[in-house]
Amino acid sequence: MMERDELERRVKHLYVRNRQQGKASWCEHEYDFVCPSTGTYPFQWLWDSCFHAIVLSSFDIERAKSELRSLLANAQPDGLVPHVTFWQRDRYEEMLSTYAIAYRTPYLSDCMQPPVLGEALATVVRRGAGAAFARELMPAARRFYDYLDRVRDPDQDGLVAVLQPDESGLDHTPKYDAYLGVRADCVTIAELTAAWHRVADPYGAVERDPEKMFALDRFIVEDVMVNTIYAEGQRAMAELYTTLDDSAGAAEMLRRAERTERALIDKCFDPERGLFFDLAGQAETPLRTSTMTSLFPLLLPSLPSSMADALARHLEDPREYAAEYPVPTVALSEPLCEPGSMQGSLVFRGPTWIHTNWYIARGLRRHGRGALADRIVQSSIALTAKSGFREYYHPQTAEGYGAQGFSWSALVLDMLAAD
Repeated sequence: MMERDELERRVKHLYVRNRQQGKASWCEHEYDFVCPSTGTYPFQWLWDSCFHAIVLSSFDIERAKSELRSLLANAQPDGLVPHVTFWQRDRYEEMLSTYAIAYRTPYLSDCMQPPVLGEALATVVRRGAGAAFARELMPAARRFYDYLDRVRDPDQDGLVAVLQPDESGLDHTPKYDAYLGVRADCVTIAELTAAWHRVADPYGAVERDPEKMFALDRFIVEDVMVNTIYAEGQRAMAELYTTLDDSAGAAEMLRRAERTERALIDKCFDPERGLFFDLAGQAETPLRTSTMTSLFPLLLPSLPSSMADALARHLEDPREYAAEYPVPTVALSEPLCEPGSMQGSLVFRGPTWIHTNWYIARGLRRHGRGALADRIVQSSIALTAKSGFREYYHPQTAEGYGAQGFSWSALVLDMLAAD
């Protein structure tokens, strides 16, 4: 296995190469962040940036702080932290023509992304940024979680909804195919892009007003992964409030976290299959495709041991998730699983991703499955040792696919530290 010093050296080199710095004339803010990949994703994405801040916090706390300051510099008055900030848009107009994306302004998307923010801020504060930094960014962070609670959870069951596929961060996952009306015999980038437009284009007629978007019922998904991350983020916010001696704030965020966890356990678990499934539409119909998100509630501290055991059994089954290089993003037994190189740029249809391994390994440790967590950590390090920092990897051969020099795959450094 790669030694920590060598891994850290490679990560530092990657994070120098992918660093973006400057001052944006359109908002007069300076920026300093790590982009996901210079050749494919040069802008600042919400959950990517949170992962980058977590990685940076282990060797450069000042850059970790700059990462989060840049991310929150354009937080919106309603609380939304856009899922993409196009700091240097004018340099990449040709690239942007290939994106299917909804804009709030020419430089900000009008979408959410998995809310990793609370955990990233808590990690950076815990690793050395201190209470003063927490105090600086907490108002914007709290407005974001209040936005999610107020705007994205209209039935107040504790589960937030994404309103288009890319808001979950899992753009082309097969668990959405049937709900989007995509047939198994026409899964191409063109058809999935057309499906995105069938969802997102009608939102323009209602000026992307969230209440009206919910009423259209085009795509409403209470995604298990998004909500597990949401619960984790709310717990992290409670930790931050405790650091700031704000007991009322801590109690409120802990109450919300526990409500989200209860809703996941009560509404999303399928006892017959021993998996968690997303809920779709106003009718909250389960989407019963087995993907790695079905395993994400391992992260919940309140998960009953019987449910944790059921999820672990799926991870130990070579017909499902116990690939040579786990964890594939779709169970190998699913007909829609495509573990090899995807057509065009389809993502999350089978290959292994490092950030999802980071979460699942942590969840296993929380529930006493250290040996299984170790295997996932060691496999993740082996993937990057063999194929470099790639966007995703073949779960049987470790071949790397997608973007090269992909920054969040450096989470292996954080996994090794935990190991």
